[in-house]
Amino acid sequence: MDHKNHDAHNVNITATRFWDKSLTGKLQHIAQNPRKAARKAFYRVLSLVGSRAFRPFVVLTRDRTGSNMLIQALDAHPQIAADYEIFSRLRGRREADILARTYGRQPFYIRAKGFKIFYYHPQDAPGSPVWDMLAGVQGLHVIHLRRRNILHALVSSRLAYQTGIYGVRSDKEAAEYHDALPTVHFTPEELERDFQQTRSWEREGVARFDGRPILDVTYEDMTADLPGQFARINEFLGARPLPPYTDFKKQRTRPLRDTVKNYDALKAHFHGTEWAAFFDE
Repeated sequence: MDHKNHDAHNVNITATRFWDKSLTGKLQHIAQNPRKAARKAFYRVLSLVGSRAFRPFVVLTRDRTGSNMLIQALDAHPQIAADYEIFSRLRGRREADILARTYGRQPFYIRAKGFKIFYYHPQDAPGSPVWDMLAGVQGLHVIHLRRRNILHALVSSRLAYQTGIYGVRSDKEAAEYHDALPTVHFTPEELERDFQQTRSWEREGVARFDGRPILDVTYEDMTADLPGQFARINEFLGARPLPPYTDFKKQRTRPLRDTVKNYDALKAHFHGTEWAAFFDE
């Protein structure tokens, strides 16, 4: 299975985990999170008589960049409404209808509304006009979320594919994940291909929104100083400065050398290349 198909699998499970719940699951979620459920219900009611005086945005990225953590923090802000991967797969839906709902009327207190989209979305509609549609959204702001160390993103993606775990939300889950973490293996050829592909996605993604306000944010900066980065993002979106909330935990705490079976061989192979800095352990 190639890397892009890995990403498609990742997206499907992520989507299932975060919003594609059965009726029973939804009822359980409401029972366990009454305040959040009440907030969502209040939001929907006020949207019916809301306004369009908000700042539309997208989080442009690939998988395993901390995008779920960022979307959770954004959506927890009282002046921001943020969705996950609404364009992962269309499944017969019209792009215009999805955008109309997403950027429709918002409650009076919402200053910014948006969602995250991966460079290669939608997975089931090659040549979709969604990118041209987004580029034409008046006032659109783009948060470009990258991971400087692409190797770490690829390892995280492979681990998520093998384990089916795409986020840990407690110390207990993090400990269990660490104990059950498998090892992974890459060939130099597939890493070279995926390094190049990610860089190409990044360049093309930014070019699609040429002339639009773009804020560059990296996974490394977020994990080092989430409050500081969140303050930058709040300002960019026109929301008041507030500390971020997220319960996502760092998943892989095991050294890369102990996670990638042939780490030393790969490090030697890429020595002296533009990708050498990724092998930082």
